[in-house]
Amino acid sequence: MRPQLGKEKILNAAVKLFAEKGYHGASVSEIAAAAAVSKGLMYNYFHSKEVLLLAIVEHASAKMFAVAGNMANSADEQDFNTRLSRFLENYGRLLKRNRRYLSFQLSLMFQPDLKKIVDVPLSMRAERLLADTEAMFKGIGNDDTHFMARRFIAELDGIALHYLAVFKNYPLEAMLKRLFDSYKDQTP
Repeated sequence: MRPQLGKEKILNAAVKLFAEKGYHGASVSEIAAAAAVSKGLMYNYFHSKEVLLLAIVEHASAKMFAVAGNMANSADEQDFNTRLSRFLENYGRLLKRNRRYLSFQLSLMFQPDLKKIVDVPLSMRAERLLADTEAMFKGIGNDDTHFMARRFIAELDGIALHYLAVFKNYPLEAMLKRLFDSYKDQTP
């Protein structure tokens, strides 16, 4: 088995079991069995269940950084409305394609013992996403880019929370369109 494939299988199995049984309810043996790998191979990739949990957070962060990085990196190539529209489309796809992953991540914030484990990487992720969002808003003529970026992220977080955990049939596309409409044409 290719190493990356084995890791992916373990990560996917762990997310599924953690989401179904909770972090503490899923054993390493169950995760290995669900991933169709030996327990030894699993420990070869992840030395503990805590390291596996951190790898899950890292994996989701990498996906988020890819979406946010495109928003910030294209600042010179596209106008603000085009960057904003593309970012929101990619964000919506990220939520849809990674619903289980991101729902599990969200649940970590409400479990104090697990929040302690993931607090540092989640804080680092939040700071980087804030910086990328500020880069997107930079140069559009707003006096307080930092505040605008924070407000935008808060609105995105609210949309994600409602889509992932609150409402069964949340109108994700419509809400992202409304968010676009409220931020478009921010240039002077």
